[in-house]
Amino acid sequence: MTDTISVNGEQRQQDQETAAWITFAETDLKTAEYLLNGAFYPLPLEIICYHSQQAAEKAVKALIVYFGKQGGIPKQHDISFLLNQIKILVKSRSQLGVTEELMDYADNLTQYGIAPRYPNEMNIDEEEAKYAVRQAGTILQWAKNIIADES
Repeated sequence: MTDTISVNGEQRQQDQETAAWITFAETDLKTAEYLLNGAFYPLPLEIICYHSQQAAEKAVKALIVYFGKQGGIPKQHDISFLLNQIKILVKSRSQLGVTEELMDYADNLTQYGIAPRYPNEMNIDEEEAKYAVRQAGTILQWAKNIIADES
């Protein structure tokens, strides 16, 4: 199914790749939530935070695809950098509601993209993991809302 949407006054088909990125993001967030809800003991806090970072990164990359970045998606894992790419694409940060809070969430989540892949690199507690899941959920919902509003 494709929907016609308006971006910057031009009509185009909603890219199926955008939907795929959103689905990837939702899967990572659901994985983090599943793990946080006690799927394993002890809780794999680093893995929960990693999947939270991945969910947020993929949600932002969905928007980059959605707004049609020339040259494709940047091979970057810094979520703040990716949010700034969206800002450049639409020429106005306030147009999309990229708030300081979202930028703070992006900064916090970015640290979980690499360090948790290595044993003993981070000391994460359960509250921090819960916070990372909430932050990722907020970024994912924000991206989904933008796509829905533009449709």
